[in-house]
Amino acid sequence: MAGGARRKTKTPLWLVCLYVGAMLATGTINTLTTKIQFTLKSVGIDGETETFQKPWFGTFNMLFAMSLVLVCQRLAVGCARICFPAPPKAMAEAALLEGASAEGQSSRRRKILLVAIPAVSDLLATAFACIGIMYIPASVWQMLRGATLIFAAIFSIMFLGRKMYGFNWLGLLLCVIGISVVGIASINGSNDDASSVQDSSSVMFGMGLTLLGQVVQAAQVIAEEYLMKDVDLPAVEIVGYEGLWGLLILIVIVYPLLWILPGPDHGHAEDIVDTLVLLSNSKEIMSVVVLYIFSCGTFNMAGIAVTGALSGVHRMMLDASRTMVIWAFGLFVHYRINPSSAFGEAWNSSSYLQLVGFFVLVMGQAIYGEIIKVPGLTYPSQEEEDYAHFASPSAALHMASPLPREA
Repeated sequence: MAGGARRKTKTPLWLVCLYVGAMLATGTINTLTTKIQFTLKSVGIDGETETFQKPWFGTFNMLFAMSLVLVCQRLAVGCARICFPAPPKAMAEAALLEGASAEGQSSRRRKILLVAIPAVSDLLATAFACIGIMYIPASVWQMLRGATLIFAAIFSIMFLGRKMYGFNWLGLLLCVIGISVVGIASINGSNDDASSVQDSSSVMFGMGLTLLGQVVQAAQVIAEEYLMKDVDLPAVEIVGYEGLWGLLILIVIVYPLLWILPGPDHGHAEDIVDTLVLLSNSKEIMSVVVLYIFSCGTFNMAGIAVTGALSGVHRMMLDASRTMVIWAFGLFVHYRINPSSAFGEAWNSSSYLQLVGFFVLVMGQAIYGEIIKVPGLTYPSQEEEDYAHFASPSAALHMASPLPREA
């Protein structure tokens, strides 16, 4: 696993609070800017005004932000070497070690190549999620992302041979019920709300693609757990190389296919030329994209830095808080700024049901992650939390609960 089993390190409280605040703020901004950019309009390649619905470009932005993490890490290391040069003797010893480490370099290249496998999953999961968010409210989209826990647990049984306790199964059941209730409430809300820009079939399509994205995201977590046990690269490098591999695959394979395949975007599945024209004609879209890239990069770096300092309680509270902030923002936009805004959300008769579903989902996550213990159920011996369960950068950065402990 990446970095091996990590133990809790004593992180100053002020620094933990800074990281947590950064993750809450940037995580919220990530979701909101993803939704907002797909609702803005600009003049396209044919001179007509059109909505900026470019999900694969949104995927490109996420991968680019991930790769920036590696760039920042390299710059930081380079600046440290310039500002704090090593003594001549240490430099000579390092040169000798580098000359004798051809085998180590070969091993490092193999590890970097392995990162390409979960990078494919990350690319597909992000693309499905970007398409899905165009059809459903941002708050519903954020809640549905909790389904990663369900699929990751199932895949861990199938492919990693994990066995789960009764409390794990109870937590999963509640998560399934919670997500189902959220989905039903969203469909009913689209029928009840006259101001809704999407009908029930579009909402179902968006939810289906979002859930498919969580299936692929769960597969990525399992791939990282299984394939990268011996990949002892730092988490910052794994995230960065996943971004670089994803960009390479997107540019060399995906975008040419999107251009060749017929579709509604000026005869293409997604027209990259039209994307660039829309960007050049709209400062608003450009600003939202730049904000997203900056926010996503900051979220990745803060997430990596804080992984060892957060418990399961903190993770669950962070993710729940982010969902509530996103929902509150949508309500604020609808009732205080513009009722017809595409990224505002109205409170309708089904919103109470959605709220119940959300709390059931959070309760399921808490029971699954041993945050809430149910009397009468068997639990494993209480040990210091093993952060190898969070060795998968995807699990850590997406605030996922750990994979089930082996029974």
